Amino acid sequence: MSKIFNRFKKGRAGRVSNLPATRGESSSASAQSQNSAEPPTQAPASQHAQPAGKAGLFELAKGKHDDEKTIDVVAVHGLQGDLYQTWTHENGTMWLESILPDKIPYARIMTFGYNSAIAFSSSEAMLEDKSMELINRLSMKRSSVGNGSTRPIVFVCHSLGGILVKKALILAHERSSDIHYRTILDNTKAIAFLGVPHRGADAAWWATFAANSLKGATLGMTTHTDLVKDLQKASPTLATTSKQFVDRGKSLKIYTFYETRKLSGIVVVDKQSALLNLPNEKLFPVDANHRTICKISSAESQEYEAVGAWIEDLVRSVATNASPNLLPNRRVSHFFGREDIISKIDQALSASPGPHVVVLRGIGGQGKSQVAMEYCRQRKDGPSSDIFWIDATSENSVASTFISIFDLIRTTTDQLHDNNARVAFVRRKFANWPTELLLVFDNYDDPHKFPNIQDYFPPNRLSSILVTGRHADIGTLVLGQDDNLIELSGLADTAAVDLLEHHSQARETDGSFGEEIVKRLGYHPLAITQAGTYIRKGGIPLGEFLDIYKQEKAEILTNTPQLSQYRRKLGNAENETSLNVFTTWQLSFQQLLSHVSEDSVAIKLLRLLAFFDNKDISEWLFIEFHRSPRTCMISELLEWVNQFTDSQKRWSNRLFKQNLILLHDFCLLQSVAQASDEYSHASLHPLVKDWIHLQMGKSTCQQYTLMASQILADILRAFYENEHFQLPLQTKQYLALHVTAQEGNNSEYLGINCAEVHQDLVIEYTSNQRWFAELFSALGLHNKAERLQVQVLETEKKVLGPEHLGTLTSISNLALTYWNQGRWEEAETLEVQELETSKNLLGAEHPSTLVSMGNLASTWKKQGRWEEAETLEVHVLETRKRVLGPEHPDTLTSMNNLVSTYWNQGRWEEAETLGVQVLETRKRVLGAEHPDTLSSMGNLASTWKNQGRWEEAETLEVHVLETRKRVLGPEHPDTLSSMNNLASTYWNQGRWEEAKTLGVQVLETSKRVLGAEHPDTLSSMNNLAFTWKQQGRHSEALQLMEECVQLRTRILGTNHPDTLDASAALLE
Repeated sequence: MSKIFNRFKKGRAGRVSNLPATRGESSSASAQSQNSAEPPTQAPASQHAQPAGKAGLFELAKGKHDDEKTIDVVAVHGLQGDLYQTWTHENGTMWLESILPDKIPYARIMTFGYNSAIAFSSSEAMLEDKSMELINRLSMKRSSVGNGSTRPIVFVCHSLGGILVKKALILAHERSSDIHYRTILDNTKAIAFLGVPHRGADAAWWATFAANSLKGATLGMTTHTDLVKDLQKASPTLATTSKQFVDRGKSLKIYTFYETRKLSGIVVVDKQSALLNLPNEKLFPVDANHRTICKISSAESQEYEAVGAWIEDLVRSVATNASPNLLPNRRVSHFFGREDIISKIDQALSASPGPHVVVLRGIGGQGKSQVAMEYCRQRKDGPSSDIFWIDATSENSVASTFISIFDLIRTTTDQLHDNNARVAFVRRKFANWPTELLLVFDNYDDPHKFPNIQDYFPPNRLSSILVTGRHADIGTLVLGQDDNLIELSGLADTAAVDLLEHHSQARETDGSFGEEIVKRLGYHPLAITQAGTYIRKGGIPLGEFLDIYKQEKAEILTNTPQLSQYRRKLGNAENETSLNVFTTWQLSFQQLLSHVSEDSVAIKLLRLLAFFDNKDISEWLFIEFHRSPRTCMISELLEWVNQFTDSQKRWSNRLFKQNLILLHDFCLLQSVAQASDEYSHASLHPLVKDWIHLQMGKSTCQQYTLMASQILADILRAFYENEHFQLPLQTKQYLALHVTAQEGNNSEYLGINCAEVHQDLVIEYTSNQRWFAELFSALGLHNKAERLQVQVLETEKKVLGPEHLGTLTSISNLALTYWNQGRWEEAETLEVQELETSKNLLGAEHPSTLVSMGNLASTWKKQGRWEEAETLEVHVLETRKRVLGPEHPDTLTSMNNLVSTYWNQGRWEEAETLGVQVLETRKRVLGAEHPDTLSSMGNLASTWKNQGRWEEAETLEVHVLETRKRVLGPEHPDTLSSMNNLASTYWNQGRWEEAKTLGVQVLETSKRVLGAEHPDTLSSMNNLAFTWKQQGRHSEALQLMEECVQLRTRILGTNHPDTLDASAALLE
């Protein structure tokens, strides 16, 4: 047990401070020719070496990148085609390269080559692979040029190349959570289909098509026969692809060209087979056969007039109407009712003058987002299409969306690497947007945690802002504007019945049954949707549904007493609707149980997912847990996870995704997608998550709370090395979301005095909580870490006793958090207590005892007790050298601490000598970007400053700052320390304006992140006051320094060195 606890016990590196009063450094705890009317002409010289037979995406014309209408045209050949020869006339003219660029010079024209025999084999995966290859290659091409990701796209497809493009857009829709897929989907505006077979009826039809289209091709008989057989086998996939594309194609401009001449005695793709029958489809009969429909002899030929000129027209029309936008791709294929709501939104956003704000408010599941998306769709088709969809769940999610928007609207000269700068850039752009602009802030459900959302609203007379959310307080955004607050209640009668009939596929002569059902469900769209799904899957007549509904409702109310408590907690309106939704989910769950047992892995997975953050649960969590060793009782509860492995005990992505899809089919998961990281991702509606908790007993919820915590803790253990999580910042932040969800699980089902849980499980769970606190500390979230550490300490005192090694470790960790919060007296009290106990239990030279001594010395330094600190540090250093060795990380920490002591005593040469030694050893032992190595770099830079070596110090400080931003995050306390130190260097170099800019940024961020009274915030205040004084802003400087002295006197004490320095400055 002691090993579990002791690995957390961390030493603290020395922190130095630069004058004036700078916070110091810390060691913190991504063919046959058609007869032409024109005689064959000599082809112009080719601009490129012909890439015939090659695979890949090749540029034929770059286009004028400085033209606002720059557009991407992508040509895709068909079965046994070629990226060059398919489009080349018998006279040698490759019209996409030699003719079209002159007609539309602003277009970048590309051609995609692939092995069509493989793509259209009997394997569905092959078509998917080639479609993904097209998306990936196109995305990479587009990201390599300025504004590339926002350019409109026009596809030109021949034969089965059209099927490949359709499949690519379907995949882009399914994976639209990935920005690369989404930008391809959002910016695809038009497709030209040339002889594309959309409507093959059966396998025989596709086999006939293959045989006819390959006639005359230079293939051996075996190859020809094999292709025909493969296409016949692939016919279900091809037919499904065409069917799935219908919804994707409704928003596109589509030009369909179909052949009227025979090839070897037959029209390969006749008019009936070539049509999509969409209202937005324009038809063009062409006097050509299946092979010559895509070949043009010259710009003056009849072929160009019949095909080329119309493709030119298609590209021009798209380029004229192109504008950047960012919209989600989850609009339902059938939108019911809400015409009055959309009309109200439009009227409120059309009033003058602007800017306009409209709030769409309603309880969960009413379809707020769907209404907003439908409004965007209608407005996008109108004269104004500059629309951006923003996730307003939190300020972080808004900032994240703005960062994505930056990539859409930036130019080649806008090269910003700092995320804060990117957000600021987008805000400025929106404020000066030259045309009508619509911003949708979706899911603004917690205004108390994100009260400053209006800071992101552009003060632009041409802007319109639509906010959706469920919280009553979001109405304050449009206070006094009654027409701009739109309440979204249940669907109207007719629309509700239409929605039910659509999802249930039930058509009964007596419409009263449908009316009774939707009335009983409170006209709630989500409840109606799920009820319709249950009716359809179970083949239930509408007239029998309400009897089943009543039985299930009674059973839930009888067997789940928490449900009535839940009703009271949410109030009457929310209560009744939520109950209806929960009952509907219970019905879907019961139907799922008709396919799997309650003890099945699918049910267990569903329940476990409800104990994570519901917005994004990645398969990666389960894979990493599967890889980790399992040595505790909680892990035994998770043995069922092994059912996601194959016969060789290797993780099976297929089995895991299979179960997610099953749950999604029964409307129990909100979304399932495979992201660019190749892992499956799932999300749950928050009310589904609540329902899952409520329909289980407390004992079962306790078990799943333990399971979720174990998965996360095992991942954190696996990636922890040298007192540091070896994970990218983004991954640590992602894990923190799920760890935060564990806090809610703990308070609801476990807590300190939970007698129902076995004591050994409690001990293991507190160990998991310690890992969670460690993650929060690594992210600089010390307040969150403190809450967990207090819980852990209280539990261990009760379960293990006050002198158990685990309890002592918890005391040490809590003291470290107090130290990071600037609460040095509280830290000292705990450290003295823990040191004395460690000496008695472990001995004076035990590594844990030495950690305690080093921590106490660091606290004394913060209190200005330099001589006491030095004496203790020298003792710890000498003992560690002898016991642990001169290069042990703990020994290096002691050396670093002594460096800071020498520094504060003005012993610069000793500080430099020891500091260089520590830095070089840490680079070699820990790595150049380990937080402790960065701490040593910062300390050395501070020493150089005091030796007057300003340029060397600045170079090192800039390096440390940039590395910390990337590794720790821009608002981590250690990053703020680096910014403060760099501002101090600017100050000492007389660069007042730079020092002021950086100082103001540090002070404002420190107030928000650390608190207005944290000692580091006071150091930033002190430094800014000095800067203002040097700029001649004496009155402001005096006022700020007086405030600093008052706060330091109260918080640090009258005789603290920092207080004395600030007081002396007032007298100068």
